[in-house]
Amino acid sequence: METKKILLIDVDSKIPNIALMKISTYYKLKGYVVSLKKLNYTYYPKDRNQSLINAEGYDRVFASIIFKINKQVLKIVGCNDVQIGGVGVSLNNDLPLEIDNCKKDYSLYPDNDCSYGFISRGCIRNCYFCVVPKKEGMIHQVNKIDDVIEHKKVIFMDNNILALPNHIEILTELRDKKIRCQFNQGIDIRLLNDNNAKLLSELKYIGEYFFAFDNIKDKELIKSKLDLFKKYVSKNWKVKMFLYCHPDMDIYNNVVYRINWCKENKVLPYLMRDQSCWQSNNREFYIDLCAYCNQVNLFKKLSFKEFMKKRTKNIQRQEKSIGLYYDECYGGVCAQAFLSDGTPYKLPCEKHKSEQKELGLY
Repeated sequence: METKKILLIDVDSKIPNIALMKISTYYKLKGYVVSLKKLNYTYYPKDRNQSLINAEGYDRVFASIIFKINKQVLKIVGCNDVQIGGVGVSLNNDLPLEIDNCKKDYSLYPDNDCSYGFISRGCIRNCYFCVVPKKEGMIHQVNKIDDVIEHKKVIFMDNNILALPNHIEILTELRDKKIRCQFNQGIDIRLLNDNNAKLLSELKYIGEYFFAFDNIKDKELIKSKLDLFKKYVSKNWKVKMFLYCHPDMDIYNNVVYRINWCKENKVLPYLMRDQSCWQSNNREFYIDLCAYCNQVNLFKKLSFKEFMKKRTKNIQRQEKSIGLYYDECYGGVCAQAFLSDGTPYKLPCEKHKSEQKELGLY
C-alpha cells in the first residue's frame, strides 16, 4: 500500500506554528508522512514575490498564514486537496476538535528548544487594533500548565493572563515548580497589584517583562503601576513596553512622548507600527523611529538626533525625521507641514515661524 503524504506550509510564523504542529501529529498517527516548508514571509509591507509551490505527489496540503498582507503570496499546484488557514485568512477557521486536542509535533522545528502555548484565550479588553476579542471572545482558561510544557523553558502566548480569575494560582504554580517562562504577548500592566507583581518577580523569568503603553490617556495609571512593579523588579531596563503607533496619532505629543517616557523610566520601548505607517507621508520617519526604539543598545546610549546622524548621510532624511521627533523646523525644513506627496515646505510653517520670530531666528 502506497504511503500517503502531507505537505505543511508555514508562510510567515516567526515561532513554531502551533496549528501546523497539531495537524502533523494528527496525520502521523494515521500513518501519513508529513513534510514542512517554511517560506519566512514577514509582516512588513513591501513588494512580495508570489511563491509557486509544486505539491505534486502530496495527498493533502495545509498552509498557515498569520498576517493578512501575505494572503495572496501562495500559488499551489499539483494537488487538488489544499486548505489555507490562519488569522491572516479568516478569524473563523478554527482547527477541528480532534486535531486541536492533539499534542504539538515539535520535530517539525528541529532547532527549537522551547515550548509554546496558551493557558488562556481571549481578553477582557476591546482594543480597536486587536483581533483577539473577535476571534477568541472573553478571557477563559484552555490548558493547565503541564499541558503546554514539553521543554525546559516555555513561552506562554496568553493575551491577558492577569485577567484570568485564577491567575494567582497559575503564577504560584509556575513559581513553585521553578519553570523558566515568559509571557511574550504582554502582561496588562493596568491589572497589576501587590500580589501578582510580587509573584511575577519571583518567577524564573526569561528576558524582559513585556507590558504595553498604547493609549496616552493611561499615562498616569501606567506610571503608578510601573512604580508598583519596580518595588519588586527594580533592575533598570528589565521592563519592555509595546507602543502601538498609528499615523493618525499626534507624533510629538503622543508617540514621541511615550518613547521619551520609556527612556526617562529606564524602560525599553518596542514600537508596534500599524501597517498604515508604511502608506503615510512620514513613512521613512516611522522606519527610523522603529529602528531607534527596537535596537536596545542604541536606544539606551543615543538621543534620537545622535542616532539619525549615525543612521544615514542623507541630510534631508535626517532633517525631516529629527524635526518630527523634536517638533521643530530642523535645518530650515518644517517637520510638521508636508505636501500630499510627502514633499516638505521649504519654509517653516506658520506655527513654527511665529515661534522662531519670538526667538529672533526668523
